Amino acid sequence: MKSIYLFPNKLKIPALIAFLCSCILFTLDGTEIYILPEFEIPVFAIVSDDGNLFNPSAEYSSIIKNSITDEITECMFFIGGIILAFSKEKIEDEMITYIRLKSLVYATYFLFSLLILNELFIYGWASLYIDIFFLYAFILFLNIFYYTKLFIYKKQFSYENED
Repeated sequence: MKSIYLFPNKLKIPALIAFLCSCILFTLDGTEIYILPEFEIPVFAIVSDDGNLFNPSAEYSSIIKNSITDEITECMFFIGGIILAFSKEKIEDEMITYIRLKSLVYATYFLFSLLILNELFIYGWASLYIDIFFLYAFILFLNIFYYTKLFIYKKQFSYENED
């Protein structure tokens, strides 16, 4: 069987910490319980605009001053989520590989079915915001499906070994 390239198991704990911290920060910032501090620094932007819908003035390949708090949180979420989903288990066998593949397929089917429903029933800017949400939801559902199925498998396997 052809091997799948996975991250080492030792990265699982730091990835889990980064993933959970970013989820907490998203929740706190999104519900406005706590407003994250803004770290405004000069950054290189390939394309940038002022966010004004009626008077767009795009700048190309320029240095702008921007708060990087949300970028740091989003990078923590994506990197932590991907490493968490695709890092080796301590004991990696064919069944765990099958569970990982099945979770990836289920998350893809689930989110693309939601994406199709979004395209059919939601219009305007709300549709764009929901499309962006699906990027985050994919990582979230991938990890939820994988670790739920892995928990069930390990629980079942432990019961079989007790006999």
